[in-house]
Amino acid sequence: REECCKKFYGWDLYTCTGTKPELTNGEYYPDWSGGSSTTSTCLNDSNMPNYMLDNQAWYLSTSLRKCCERHFFWDINKCLGTNAVGTEKWYVKYEANTCVQDCVGVSPCGGIAEAWDEVFSSKEQCCKEKLSWVARCRFN
Repeated sequence: REECCKKFYGWDLYTCTGTKPELTNGEYYPDWSGGSSTTSTCLNDSNMPNYMLDNQAWYLSTSLRKCCERHFFWDINKCLGTNAVGTEKWYVKYEANTCVQDCVGVSPCGGIAEAWDEVFSSKEQCCKEKLSWVARCRFN
């Protein structure tokens, strides 16, 4: 049976043979079953799709954190099931032409910075490096 599966169903070998290969890169895999905007997590229930078994080095990870960092880097906290608290550092809020703090609450907090936001240790440094042409940035 295995030879037949290899010859005619190599693209779906594990379904054909009813087997699973040895997991060499861990057991955590990205769960996209509900769409990335609703799920955004990794599972380790051994129910990963077969295409992930064919490229274990990319899809499988040894820990939840590693899986989240690779496949859901834009929303690590949601993937890990934790709430973000912020760093208290400063980042640019371009729509307001000012720098805000990476925290939740009233001004100067501007919400939690996204993974792509560059953060700075002070408002002055943020304004100087990112909004140097906006004079009111440093004084707001």
